[in-house]
Order: sequence, then C-alpha cells, then structure tokens
Amino acid sequence: MTDMNDNLTLSLTCAICLDLASAENAIETTCCHHLFCLSCIENVRPCPFCRANNFQTTPAYFARRLIGDMLVICPNDGCSTKISRSDLPNHITVHCAYRILTCPDPQCKDFKCTKNLFLEHLTKQHGQFITNNYEKLWQTQTDIKQMTKNQKSNVGSNASATNNESTFDDRIEQTQNKFGREARLGISGKFYCSGQLDGLRCSCCNGKCGLSTGCNCSGCMLLDVKKRNLSYGWLVNRDGASARCSPQEPTKFYCGRMVMTHNIRTDGYCGPTNGEQCKACQKLSEQQHNRYGGIWTQ
Repeated sequence: MTDMNDNLTLSLTCAICLDLASAENAIETTCCHHLFCLSCIENVRPCPFCRANNFQTTPAYFARRLIGDMLVICPNDGCSTKISRSDLPNHITVHCAYRILTCPDPQCKDFKCTKNLFLEHLTKQHGQFITNNYEKLWQTQTDIKQMTKNQKSNVGSNASATNNESTFDDRIEQTQNKFGREARLGISGKFYCSGQLDGLRCSCCNGKCGLSTGCNCSGCMLLDVKKRNLSYGWLVNRDGASARCSPQEPTKFYCGRMVMTHNIRTDGYCGPTNGEQCKACQKLSEQQHNRYGGIWTQ
C-alpha cells in the first residue's frame, strides 16, 4: 500500500518544482501528457520531457480532485489535525486553534499568540476598549452605509459649495478635506494635509499626515476613496494601492498586488480574499476602526 501511495504521489508531482501539483491549477501538456503546475510551465519552452516546442496545456481535472482529496497534517505548530489539501487553507485561516494572530494595538508591539490564547490576551489587555466598542462587532453594512451618509452630510454642512464641488473635482489643485485642511497628492497618489493623525497613535509614522508618503488622516483617506470612486468596503493603503475588506476575513484588507514574492507561504500576491497580507494592508487592517471606521463609500 505504501508503494502504491508513493507511486501515486510521484505521478501527481510537478516535474519542474518537484512538489505536488496545485489542486487549483494542475495542468497536463498535450504533447506527452505529463503533469505540471500552471505557474511552472506557462513560460517554459520546449517541453521539459519530450522537448516539443509547439504544445498546449489542458486542465487536469481528475488529478486536481486526487490532489485535493489527499490528507495532510496542519502545518501550524501544535496542531495535529489531518485534513484534505483542498480544505487546508480554510482550516488554517478560520478553524485552527493554533493559528498565530497578531494584536493590532500598536502598544502591544506586534504581540503574537495562538488563536486559542488570543481571546485571553484581548480580555486582559484590551478589556475596556472591547467594552467601549463591542456594538461595532454587530454593525451591518446598512448601519455602516448610514454612517457614511451622515458623514457626507456633515462634510457638506461644514464646507462651502465651492470647496465641495469645483475645488474637490480638481486633484491637481489643493483640495480641502473634512477637517478644513488643504490636501495635495503625495508620490503614492494618496492625499496628505500634513496635519495631526487622528485615531490611535500610529507606530509607523511621526504622527503627521504626510507630507508625501505613509499613513494619512481620516479626512485625507475620505478624499482618497472619493477621488477613486471606490465601492463599499474599499480603502487605500499606505503604499497607495486600493484595498478591499475581505468577505471571508472581515478584519483584514487585501490589495491583490504581487508584492510578497519573498513569502513562501503565498503565491506572491496579497490576498485577494484570505491568507497572508502585505505590510501596507496589515497596517490598514490595524487602523480600519480606530482611524477610518466611518469611511465606507456607497
């Protein structure tokens, strides 16, 4: 039985990366029908096996099912759960009690612990903050949209018609944010006013909005999302990339950029809906409530 399993594993191994082909994008060549990961073979000519130059690839659906059904042990330290490869990502990010979580409070200086101990940490270290903000955990999209409508109404009542219309529509000129401060585009394409950052103290900045890069205040973030006509659930991270709040992990933002090629736990991309985040989106996730909580576009 062991020899049979070994032979099956060998047959399902990508001949380029020498790992099991991906359950999502395993393909086979039309020339010699060997199995590869799509990302490994898509830019390779000739075929590594038969040396054919003119070949195409086709999805290996049966192989994908076999690979996805193969059992593996969760890689998180302390977890011995056996689970199918296709269910492993969801187990790691949602269900595993040994998943490592990072406290978003800058005062904790990136404190990390397993999921089964994280609630204890939050209760002991941030009990008052949770008590003050627990109602936000049950806010619906309708509630948040209503907050945005109210915020837009407040902005309109505090600013002149000229600033709301003609000035706002010209991003080359100075644009007034909701605090009445003049803002200009930085090198990342985000707005900055050089005023004091609102919300909790930022651990990565000098406490100022801009001048040209990094985090910005909520007033300038509101300009960012309006200028880009971003939909509900989107903000702009400190690198200037539009990022979406994940529908699977609503505490995390992802920009979908290939900026994580150094991270072996990813395919190089930030997200797009779960898993690892780039540093800019990690920081955005930390700030989404304490600084940008009321900024959600229609």
